[in-house]
Order: sequence, then structure tokens, then C-alpha cells
Amino acid sequence: MISAVDLTKVFSFKGKKVTALDKVNFTAEDNTITALVGHNGAGKTTILKILSTLTIPTSGDAFVNGYSVTRDEKMVRKNIGLVTVSERAFYYRLTAMDNLIFFASLQNLSLSEAKRRSREVLDFVGLSQWSNVPYMKFSTGMQKKLALARSLLTDPPVLLMDEPTLGLDLLSARQFRLTLKELKGRKTILMSSHYLREVEELADKVILIKRGKIVGQGTLEELKWKIGKVVEVQTSSLTDKMARFIISESVDGYTLRVPERELENLSSFKVINEVEPNLDDIYVYFVGEEREDTRRGRSRPWRVREF
Repeated sequence: MISAVDLTKVFSFKGKKVTALDKVNFTAEDNTITALVGHNGAGKTTILKILSTLTIPTSGDAFVNGYSVTRDEKMVRKNIGLVTVSERAFYYRLTAMDNLIFFASLQNLSLSEAKRRSREVLDFVGLSQWSNVPYMKFSTGMQKKLALARSLLTDPPVLLMDEPTLGLDLLSARQFRLTLKELKGRKTILMSSHYLREVEELADKVILIKRGKIVGQGTLEELKWKIGKVVEVQTSSLTDKMARFIISESVDGYTLRVPERELENLSSFKVINEVEPNLDDIYVYFVGEEREDTRRGRSRPWRVREF
């Protein structure tokens, strides 16, 4: 199990204090997938760095299978495998097999055990036929698979993944998710992701983060219950607070997809349809008013249904 207790991280930037995490509390249960979701800079990567002992918290603590990241760093590292966005740590001229053997040896595996485990994890992620190909010739999808293979070398019970499908094409992302599904139920996985459909497909629990604070967490069904009924409405005027719910606009006004409880913030509207809430609705409700320059360069609030 993974847990965070009042986890806080404060950075100094140009003489100012910047709070990256503000008393974050959560748990990720054994053998489940938990997803961290939030805008860029919300604190997702900072959480993963603390859990992997790459940085230390300013206050509070986090635990991996009962081991404290501030007091039991070595035991935490023995219990985790880490998959990060940038995988430049591989040696470009070495083959996939040689890379894995090298990293396995750094984790005190004997040469024979390193070779055996490297073959096993390459087979598991579907890279056996490319085991003797230099890393420099790998596609982005293959690089991600090799990163996952490396994280599995010592068969750790916990996997930490920072946007594991970022930059992958549609097919590669699907294949990677299938691999994660095979691990589901066998590993405790904490991952960050910007792809909401991916989170809906994989995650047992979702943690929504905004400006270093957790603003919502639970299963998808629990989060749906928290926002209540969702309706599509048409209106000719709206406040800044309601702008995040826009899904389309025309010369006649705006179409909003909005939780029913928020309708009191509209002076006039016409209900078009009642819809089943999804993770898009949950995200927009809890996090969606963040500035667009932290998202994808669009002028309207974020609603993402992409892979």
C-alpha cells in the first residue's frame, strides 16, 4: 500500500517560496491502479518524486508498504519500480538486453539472474524479438516498453509511473494499456496521466489535484455521486465561474454540460438533455477553471477525450 500523510513540499524560486504540495493525504490500496490527475504543475510529478525518494518532503511523510520515504529510503527503493516520462537514462548504443543486464547488475542481481530476468521482462512487455537491437533504433513506444521492463527487473510490488503513455501513438498507447491491465491485480500502481479516457479505463481510484492540494478522490462511481446529475443546457449569458462548462458556442449563445447543482449560477437557461456524468465532467467540476495556458493552448475550458 502507498500512503501520504500531510505531505508538503515547498520550493524556493527567485527568492520566493512556492508550495508544490500542501498537506496532501491519500492511500493507494494493494494491487490496484490509482491515477493522479490535474493540470500541469499541480503537483503530480512531485508526489511521484517523493515516493521514489528522488526528493524529500518539506514536512509530512509518505509510506510505501509501510516504509517511510524520510527514514527508510533503501527499503522504499527495494519495493518500487519507476517509469518516468523521459527515459534518457538508457545507453543509446547498447542493445535492449545489454541495457537491462546493466541495470539489473546495479540492483545486485548476479549475471545469470540478470540475464534470466531481462529475458523474462522483455518477453512480458513484447520486446523479445528486439532484444539485440540498439536502444537508439527504438521507437517512442518501444522505449516506454523498455522503461516498464526495467522497472520490473526485481519484481517490485509497487510501480510508480509518470505519464507512461505520453507521446505514444494510438496503437502503442493501447498496447501499453493492455500490458498495464496484465499487471493490475498483481502490482500496486500509482500513475499520473493527462488522458482522461485512459484513467477511466485503468484506474480503480482517481485523485484530483489542483495547485498542490487534493480537491477530490475516490472511485469513478464515488466521484460521479459527488457531482450529482449532469445536464446539457443552452444559455445566452453566463458568468466567468460557469465558463468552464462550455462545450460549444454559436451566435445564439452557449451550450453547457454542467452539474445540475450549478444551474443556480445561471440567470436563464434551457435544459436540452440529461447525460451520464463521466471523468471529463468530474475534472471540469473540480479542476477545470485553471488557466488554459497550463493546458493545451485553447481559449475555452478543458474537455479532453483523447488518447
